[in-house]
Amino acid sequence: MNNPSEAQTYHPEYGTSLSDASRPIVDYIDWQIPMTWAMYVMFIIALMFLSYGFYRRIRVWRAGKEDGERLGDLGKRFGFMLGELLTQRRVRNMGFPAVFHSFIFYGFIVLVITTAVVALDTYLGTSIFKGWPYVILTVGSEIAGLLILIGVGMALWRRHVSKPKEIPQWAGDTWALALIFLLVFTGYLVAGLRLAAQPSPWEALSFIGVIFSMPFRGLEAETSQILHMSIWWFHTILAMVWIGSIPYTKFAHLFFLPANAFLAKMKPRGELARENVLEMMESDDFDEESFQLGVQKTTEFTWKQLLDLDACIRCGRCEMQCPSTQAGEPFGPRQFLDECSKLHEGFLKNRSDKAEAPDIVENAFNDEFLWFCRTCAACMEICPAFIDHVDDMITVKRNEIMMHGRTPSEGQRFLQTMENQGNPFATQSDRVDFIRDVLGARVIGAGEEVDVLYFIGCVTTFDLEKQKIARDVCKLLDEAGVDWGVLGDAETCCGDPARVMGQELQFQTAAVTQTEELNSRKFNVLMTACPHCLNTLKYEYPQFDGNYQVMHHSEYLMKLVEEGKLKLKTPVGRKTVFHDPCYLGRYHGEYDAPRKLLRTIPGMGLEEMESHHSKSLCCGGGGGHFFMDLKGGSDRVNNMRVEQAKTAGGEVIATACGFCMGMLEDAVKTLNLEDSIEVRDIAALLVESSGAQAADPEKKDAAAEANEDAPAA
Repeated sequence: MNNPSEAQTYHPEYGTSLSDASRPIVDYIDWQIPMTWAMYVMFIIALMFLSYGFYRRIRVWRAGKEDGERLGDLGKRFGFMLGELLTQRRVRNMGFPAVFHSFIFYGFIVLVITTAVVALDTYLGTSIFKGWPYVILTVGSEIAGLLILIGVGMALWRRHVSKPKEIPQWAGDTWALALIFLLVFTGYLVAGLRLAAQPSPWEALSFIGVIFSMPFRGLEAETSQILHMSIWWFHTILAMVWIGSIPYTKFAHLFFLPANAFLAKMKPRGELARENVLEMMESDDFDEESFQLGVQKTTEFTWKQLLDLDACIRCGRCEMQCPSTQAGEPFGPRQFLDECSKLHEGFLKNRSDKAEAPDIVENAFNDEFLWFCRTCAACMEICPAFIDHVDDMITVKRNEIMMHGRTPSEGQRFLQTMENQGNPFATQSDRVDFIRDVLGARVIGAGEEVDVLYFIGCVTTFDLEKQKIARDVCKLLDEAGVDWGVLGDAETCCGDPARVMGQELQFQTAAVTQTEELNSRKFNVLMTACPHCLNTLKYEYPQFDGNYQVMHHSEYLMKLVEEGKLKLKTPVGRKTVFHDPCYLGRYHGEYDAPRKLLRTIPGMGLEEMESHHSKSLCCGGGGGHFFMDLKGGSDRVNNMRVEQAKTAGGEVIATACGFCMGMLEDAVKTLNLEDSIEVRDIAALLVESSGAQAADPEKKDAAAEANEDAPAA
């Protein structure tokens, strides 16, 4: 470090002690730089380009349909946006990309703060940039710039050397990274030239700048000044180009992502927007010819869905998590956004007064594309831009199936069965027989009251293998002395399979019918063992005046264990892995209750598979795929999941969903692992440990007889 007294011969403003140490602001703004007015002119021009670019994008969004629910609860939205912006929670959970993105993002925050402080001192006459703030900001900026350079290098390596298949090779992304690199690098060069010409007693604080100054020390003053001025102007021009290019390049995400976070869906993830089909069809002015449902063209998207198209940064994280993409199927959530965006931009660019926007299906992608989606929400969980991929795709599905009758043939069959029978499996008489002959459960009629109303669900009722889930749940409720009953013949399908397929009329008809039945009975808890029923009953039915305390059986059984009403005593000594059902985890946010239950079982060795909790891999049965077997992938999603269980050494795959159980059992058979892996619902493991038995046979027979004599609901 130079002698302070020597430094003062150059700049008396430098302090001789840390308390008054400061670097003159002139060093940052215009040391040896003439015509600084030109910088302000360029800045105004850059702002004009910036403003016009955003004006164009906002004008496009405003052409979309209304989506009013995005503008409520402004305080909560602002807090959410700020929290997500500062913590970068969704970016930080992606390993290598999280590291370099954090280096660049947080590095820029430090540089922006330092620049703001310098600007305040320069233009408003404050005196912030001295003493400890000077030391902290100077050192922080040196480190921040270095981290940005490292982060850019890591990003370029990933894009051009590692080349993950999910990342498109776009020249614009490379240009953006190169611009960031040049901005920081030329900034260091400017600082190095200044330090070489103007030694400071505190120059060691600018340790990176000192390194950059070494090649320039000893230069003649005139040469140093010319070189400094040239690089300073180059750096300034780069900065202005960056500002002006923001709305037209990937840098737009600096604004679009916070905006999308602020406008994020505050309702439960499983609550889809409702277009009241029944009301529209019953209206006096209903016109079948002009009736329209869902989205057929990009011009029919809401303004928020159009913002989603712009907010997507094509990072590929959604497709890294998407089970369909991982299985090699011709589908990807990023592809959906990308192709819709290209279609919309193409229409806006080439439209004439009489031109109609092209249909999304058959122009953005073929008519099979959307049906590969499992609605598992893995894309939405990981998306750093808070895009509602599943919601956006279902609006297009609604139009496909409701307006054009296009759906896979297997999907059409189960929907037809659901329309005819009230469920996608069999006749309601089979449901009655199961409840009477197998469960012997008490049927709660209209006007009657019970503590816990068990909504069994269709897959658990009609699939012979899954019926054991209901039997085990009933044993545990009896063991705990719970006052419980079922709807009996009054229970029909909750409507979930129809809704995720886009058959909104069937869903709404089912919802209206079921809420009427539920509202005619009194109960404290509506319990179900099916996460799909859980999502529909808890988050969708309030749209139909069905407001209930809905609990998944894992949550309710955990409550019984914690209250001491259900005791787990017999060891179950098998290595177990838990498969998180998508609609229990990512939709309902429940990851702990099933695991707590399993860990409460004596001797239970619980392990995690490679993909677990919020990153759990779907079983492959979501989005109606339990009823369909679409071809086109290089692997099967359920096989991939069982392979993960095998790798983790699982002897038992525990789950808490009948659909998951069925898909995983099929995969175990396909992979010839029946001798080494079994799939069981958590209720079965609890029965094994608790020794729970069915209710007293005499009581069971009496209940069955009462059900037989009761009038039909």
